[in-house]
Amino acid sequence: MGVPAAVASGVTSPFTTLTVNVGSDPLGVAVDEATGTVYVANQGSGTVSVIDEFTNTVTATVTVGTDPVAVAVDETTDTVFVANYGSGTVSVIDGSSNTVTATVTVSSEPFGVAVDEATGSVYVANFGSDTVSVIDESSDTVTTAVTVDTDPSGVAVDETTDTIYVANYGSGTVSVIDGSSNTVTATVTVGSDPSGVAVDGATDTVYVTNQGSGTVSVIDGSSDTVTATVAVGSDPGGVDVDGATDTVYVANYGSGTVSVIDGATNAVSATVTDSSDPDGVAVDETTDTIYATNPGSGTVSVIIPVSLSVLPATGPAGTSVAVTGRGFAPGETVRVTYKTGIASPKSVTICTTTALSDSSVSCLGAIPPRATAGARGAHKMVAKGLTSLIKVKITFTLT
Repeated sequence: MGVPAAVASGVTSPFTTLTVNVGSDPLGVAVDEATGTVYVANQGSGTVSVIDEFTNTVTATVTVGTDPVAVAVDETTDTVFVANYGSGTVSVIDGSSNTVTATVTVSSEPFGVAVDEATGSVYVANFGSDTVSVIDESSDTVTTAVTVDTDPSGVAVDETTDTIYVANYGSGTVSVIDGSSNTVTATVTVGSDPSGVAVDGATDTVYVTNQGSGTVSVIDGSSDTVTATVAVGSDPGGVDVDGATDTVYVANYGSGTVSVIDGATNAVSATVTDSSDPDGVAVDETTDTIYATNPGSGTVSVIIPVSLSVLPATGPAGTSVAVTGRGFAPGETVRVTYKTGIASPKSVTICTTTALSDSSVSCLGAIPPRATAGARGAHKMVAKGLTSLIKVKITFTLT
C-alpha cells in the first residue's frame, strides 16, 4: 500500500489521532458533510487546503487572500468563505471546482466567519474595526455592518432562531445579533479574552472559549445568560458542537489537547492529547470525526473515536457475523478474536482485515462451532491492530 497518508497514535485513548500535512500556520477549519470535504485556512501560506475525508489526503490547494484565518461552508450551495485577516477581504470558493469566484472587501482584520444557510447570509467578525460585516451570498456584496464590542473574533449562527453570536476578545463579552434586523439585542459578559464560539441549535445553547481564563462559558440562548463555566485546557481557542451526540470539542492551544465536553452535564468527559498546538476545531456529525488545526507543525489532526460493532450481536454457535470498526492505523492488519471462556482454545480468530486510509475496518467471519464456542452467555470479542496495538472490545451473546 506504500506509505500511508496519515500516521496513527493514541493507543491508550478512546480516540485515535491521524495527522495530515497541510500549509503553513493552519488556523481555521470547516467541514462540508454533504461532500465529505474539510477546508483548512493556512495563514502562513495564504492558501486553503482541501482534504478528502475518506482518504485523509489533500486533494487541492487554493490560493486566497493575505493571512487567511477562518473558514465557513454553505453546504446548500457548496460554497466556502474564507476570512483573510491581512487583506480585509473574504474569498468565496466554489466547492465543486476549488476556484475563487469572488473576493469581497469587508473591514479591518476579519478574524471569524459564519454562514446562515437558511437566509443566505455570511457574517464576518472584523477584529480591527469592532464590527460584523453581513454579506449577501447571492450577490457577494456587503449589505450592512453591525457595531459590536471590542476586538470581535469568533462568530457563530443559530439558524433555528436567526441569531448571531459574536465573541469580543477585547471586552470579555458576547454580542447577540438579531439576524432579521441586524441589531444587537443583548451583550453577555463571559470570561477573559473570549475567542471562539459555537452553537447547538437543538438545545439553544452557546459555547464560548475564554482564552485568558482557560474556560468555556455556556450560554442559554433563550435567556442570554451564562448557566455554566467549564474548565478546560490552557489557551482554548476553537470550539465546535456535535449536535447529534450533544458533545462539544475545544482546541486548547497552550496545553496541546482537545477537551471533550458532555453537553448534558457540562463536564469534561475526555481529554485528547494532540500532536502539537491545536487552534481551530471542527466536527463532522455524520462520521463523528474531529479535525483540529496545528499551526506550529503545519498539520491537521484527524481525531477518531475508536469503535467496534458486530452484527448480529447475539446468536447460536456457528453464527455468521459482520465486524466493523474505526480508529485503527491506516494500512495495518487488524485481527478480530472471540474469547471462548474455556481452557482450550481460549480464543478463536473470527477474521483478519486491513485498516483503510480513513481508519475503518470490516470483515466477515463466524462464531466457533458448539464444541469450542464455550458456555451460553456473554463473550468478549476483541479487535486488535497488530501495528498500533490498539484494542477495542465488544460483547457477543451466545444463545
